[in-house]
Amino acid sequence: MTMIYCRECGARHSDKAKACPKCGYRTFDASKSIVVYLILAWFLGIFGIHKFYVGKTNQGIVMAIMGTIGWLLIIPGIAVCVWALVDFIVGICNINTPEKILNKK
Repeated sequence: MTMIYCRECGARHSDKAKACPKCGYRTFDASKSIVVYLILAWFLGIFGIHKFYVGKTNQGIVMAIMGTIGWLLIIPGIAVCVWALVDFIVGICNINTPEKILNKK
């Protein structure tokens, strides 16, 4: 067990803790990679695979439905493409602070 510092308040806590005991700031899963997230968002974004990767299952299901059968109605298909592109851009903007993307909210 290693002691780490909270990025929000600076308090020391265990690296196994899900959140800082002092301020409640959630730690992110270090086994997840922002680079993998970006690759998934770029290549499989319309199917919501990048949302499943970070644990946002409900958003992933909505994107998967819109990405697969949404093309029959045109508008949902276009909307999911824009959504995936926005997720990719937000991921690039937050590449130095991956906890903003990789935290389950």
